[in-house]
Amino acid sequence: MRQYLNNQGRAIRSRWADRSMILFDFDGVLADSKSTCLAACKRAAHTQGATFRFGTDTFSELDPLTFEALAERHNLDPTKFAADVAQAVKNNPTKSAAFPGIHDMVVRLSITHTLAVISASHRDVISDVLTKSGIDTSFSNITGGDAIGNKTEKIQHLISQTGEMHNVFVGDAVSDIKAARAAGIPVIAVSWGWQPRERLLQETPDHIADTPHDLIGCINALLPSSGSAAFETHSSD
Repeated sequence: MRQYLNNQGRAIRSRWADRSMILFDFDGVLADSKSTCLAACKRAAHTQGATFRFGTDTFSELDPLTFEALAERHNLDPTKFAADVAQAVKNNPTKSAAFPGIHDMVVRLSITHTLAVISASHRDVISDVLTKSGIDTSFSNITGGDAIGNKTEKIQHLISQTGEMHNVFVGDAVSDIKAARAAGIPVIAVSWGWQPRERLLQETPDHIADTPHDLIGCINALLPSSGSAAFETHSSD
């Protein structure tokens, strides 16, 4: 079934000259990785002689939502802290899993849109999780924390490289909303990630999705030119 969907998706995509791209944040949007990252933060802090207790609300109000910002809040070396967190996550033998519903959502959207990931996580970590979840072939580009630039710069660079006419960013943090706005593209916030729904709404994203299924509707509302029509073509084949 997965191979069938991938083959049908490629066939349908080739019919569309005016393509659109959905850019996803990774942690808290696609991957349920908070506990893994919290453990990595604890380990990274320990290497600098600190023993902080990072709770589940550690990231709730952080802006920007980066490991460097978390380090600065606790008077740690931000560059070393972020590098140590990335290494700890990469070395963790237990890989994070995709949130429930992500697989089906990604497969459906990949039929009618180009999909990409832009994240602070290392590219290898992202690839491992996407492969484990069976959705690695749905993404045409992965830009990780090992690439140069902040999130806004990475968004702008990818859009300039792909030449897509219509783009939208999907994130779970206030800083994701700000980055997308600075890059000049609409943004959808998801409420199942690292920052609470109420906080996200204060930044007035274009839409907010409460489930992966909801996200499909939000995407189609913002990118109608390649949304439901192409998928209906697939369904009637």
